[in-house]
Order: sequence, then C-alpha cells, then structure tokens
Amino acid sequence: MVIPHSRPLIDEEDIKAVAEVLASGHIAQGERVKEFENAIANFVGVKHAVACSSGTAAIHLALNSLGVKKGDEVIMPSYVCSSLYFATLYVGAKPVIADIDISDLNISTKSVRGLISAKTKAIIVPHMFGIPAEIDEFLKLEIPIIEDCAQSLGAEYKGRRVGSFGDLAIFSFYATKMITTGEGGMVITNSNDLYSKINEIRDYDKKPLTPVKYNYKMTDFQAALGISQFKKLPRFIKRRREIATLYDKKLSNYNVKLFSIPHYKEPVFYRYVVMVNDAESIQKRAKENGVTFEKPVHKPLHKSLNASECPNSDEAYEKALSIPIYPSLREEELSYIISAFDKIFAE
Repeated sequence: MVIPHSRPLIDEEDIKAVAEVLASGHIAQGERVKEFENAIANFVGVKHAVACSSGTAAIHLALNSLGVKKGDEVIMPSYVCSSLYFATLYVGAKPVIADIDISDLNISTKSVRGLISAKTKAIIVPHMFGIPAEIDEFLKLEIPIIEDCAQSLGAEYKGRRVGSFGDLAIFSFYATKMITTGEGGMVITNSNDLYSKINEIRDYDKKPLTPVKYNYKMTDFQAALGISQFKKLPRFIKRRREIATLYDKKLSNYNVKLFSIPHYKEPVFYRYVVMVNDAESIQKRAKENGVTFEKPVHKPLHKSLNASECPNSDEAYEKALSIPIYPSLREEELSYIISAFDKIFAE
C-alpha cells in the first residue's frame, strides 16, 4: 500500500454536474460561474466575488485593484507558496519578506511591523494550512489587507469566516484544495469600488482597451464542479477534523510538536502539520512504510532572495512535515497510517 500525500475527492454528483454543462453547449464563462461566485460570497459573508482561472490570478487581480505598481512594496511571509511572490512581480512591485510565528506558522505581526515603510501598499496574510492567522492584529496596521484563503475555505476566526476581514480575500480551487474546480480561483470583497475594478480587468470581452485587461475567466464546467463540491464542504471539513482528532490522540505518544490552536479559531485542517527534530529521517521512514509525508512548503522565499533573516521560517522548513489528511482517505488507509506511526516516529 502506498498512500499519497494528497488526493481529490470527485464523486458521481460532480461528474454529473460537469456533464450537464458540457451537454448544454455553453461551456465558457456564464451563469454557472455567477452562481458559484454568489455561493462563495454568501458563505463567507461578503458582498462581491469574482471567479478567475487560478489563485495566482486572484492575487494579481487583487493587487491590481488596489493600484499596486512599480516602486510599491507588498509584505508577505517567507514560509508560503511562491504564487504570492510571482503575483507581486506581475504588477511590478517589490515583495518584502516577513517571518512567521512559530506557534502556528502564520505570518508574524511583529516581523511585519518592522518592515512597514512609506512604500508599503498591501500586506498579504495567508491562513496557513487551514489555521486562521491573527487577522485582528493586521487590521490595526491600517494598510490594505489581502487575506490569502487558498488553504482555509470554511475556517473561522472569532465567529467569522476567514475572508471576511480584509479589504480583499482570495481563494484557490486547485485539485487538492478544500474544494476543487481542477484549476481556479476567486477574489472576494465588500468594496463596491474594488469589485468594479476587478470585474473590469478579469477579461476583455466587449470592453474598452484601457485599463489593461487579462484573460482570467473561469469556465462554466469548472464552476459546475465547484458548486457541486461546495455543497459537500461541510462534510469535507467534518472529515478533516475527525482525522485530525485521531492524529492528535496518537501522536501525543511521540516526541512530536503539535500545534495548540486557541479556542477562538476554528481550523479546517487543509494540512496536518507537525514539527519534528529529524524530519528527513522521519519522511524517509514514512516512505518505507508506504505513507507519503511532505514538506508543507517547498522552500521559504527568503532562502532564494536577498531578504532579511527569517529564523522561524528556517526552523519550520527544517522541522515541519505534513501528514496525509483529506476527505478521500479511506478508513483502511487511515487505520494503516495510524498503526504505522509506531514505526515512523520510533526514536
């Protein structure tokens, strides 16, 4: 048995939803996309949503709507997907790299405060691995906030869903995200002005030549899959939490650091991440036992850039491992993983 680190869950309802759109003859952006946008906006609790082709496209559109341009700076964590870095380069701005809080691997407000300058035009705050960041602390900075909810659809912070706090928020619907459209993304906001700007530049059909526009549309058959998946989100989250509870119980027996999540945060466990002292050996033993552990972030940004030191990001890179946790994990696979912990985490 070889258990993959991630795997999407596509069922007959999903296939039927996509097939209906394909059979309809209208497969490009249309009514299904609008339905999907409305569903996500209503769920999070914001007024507007714009679906697009990827999470990276969503960040690009969000930065564009804020008027971020060459000479401006955008603060983001080092320990994150590189899409934030690339989207910032798309608008000509400079990525400024902050460290993380080692207690939850989310961006550190202390680090961010030391990096703010007159050129800072936005801060991107990811809710890493489905655990909400301390978003209240960032709102106090009075700088435009983009919440990166690519890994956290459905998570809550102090009774509100993540994505409802910042000036804008983005989502990703990549194959193994909380819900999937294969590839896809979305920008949401309560601002009529920002929504208008994003809607204007997402695509160029029957629109003036200025400002510059993009071909970032989502298709109706992608949106149909998204709608079908979204209906199952509560079940997906419930399953992830059940698995996390079982892992917590078993892993408390080993020399493994688990994250203590405050009562006012409701995580969705997009990833189940642990900190260990010998990550390379443990990852190797997991593979030998047929279980795929992965580093949850490929490489911290500061390691490839001329950026300030980020010791917590370094520690996370050295010690963090992600254990399989997803709704399509079968009971026999879950039992196998838990029983294999004795061999994987043996001293």
